[in-house]
Amino acid sequence: MPDTTPTALVTGGASGIGHEVARQLAAAGWHVLLHARTEAEGRLAADRLARDGADPRRVEPVAADLARLAEVRDLAGFVAARPGGLDLLVNNAAVVGAARRAETIDGNEVCWQVNYLAHYLLTRSLLPALRAGAGSRVVNLSSSLHRMGNLAWGDLNRTARYAPVAAYAQSKLALTMFGAALARRAEQGPTVVSVHPGVVRTPLMPTYSRSGGPVADGALAVLRAATGEPAPVNGGYYEGWLPAVPAPLVGDPAAVERLWRLSERMVGLEVPSRAA
Repeated sequence: MPDTTPTALVTGGASGIGHEVARQLAAAGWHVLLHARTEAEGRLAADRLARDGADPRRVEPVAADLARLAEVRDLAGFVAARPGGLDLLVNNAAVVGAARRAETIDGNEVCWQVNYLAHYLLTRSLLPALRAGAGSRVVNLSSSLHRMGNLAWGDLNRTARYAPVAAYAQSKLALTMFGAALARRAEQGPTVVSVHPGVVRTPLMPTYSRSGGPVADGALAVLRAATGEPAPVNGGYYEGWLPAVPAPLVGDPAAVERLWRLSERMVGLEVPSRAA
């Protein structure tokens, strides 16, 4: 008989909200592809889950440095080649803007690539695998700070004007716009939802506040979007458990389309037009 165990990929699963989401999914009977930056970090994270009671057969560490788009492509290829497709993708991994601007090996500002471009590429590459499963979902971890963001259209990598919080807010705005765009474009694709999980005690907390709630609270909001019934609104934005109003650009079709095309170009998904 075919294996009917649902499969989830959780990026940034080595710690914080991603780690707790992975733990709870495994406890609920999912097979979890637990993403970490390196193989060593992934093995350590999987071992921690096993020590906490997770069935080690349900947790499979996978590695990719999101600051290297070639590794993102390799990860997508590995996941897509697995039998049975993918039922859930949680785009959780994120970094705060560094005090001084830095670039990835691909030439992108680090926050812009890790928080947005890598997840754009990963999700686009995994759409065939996600479509294979009825009821599949994509959950993007957004942020209430996305409303403070603006897209520097002529300089998305912020080479001219850089500030850590501005870079972070821009990346989360783009990720939220991507969720709305994907919901409109994927006619038979997954349900896509963006979630601000609240201010919780993770390394990202200083970007928001001096204090925050437990990681488990943030994970519950993500799990509601990922597995709850009834399903969340396709393309919707939630803060915790509740629907919320996103930044105006999220609902601007022209801006969303412009970002989609620019992102395609930046990650190498753009298909060259044929000469007449």
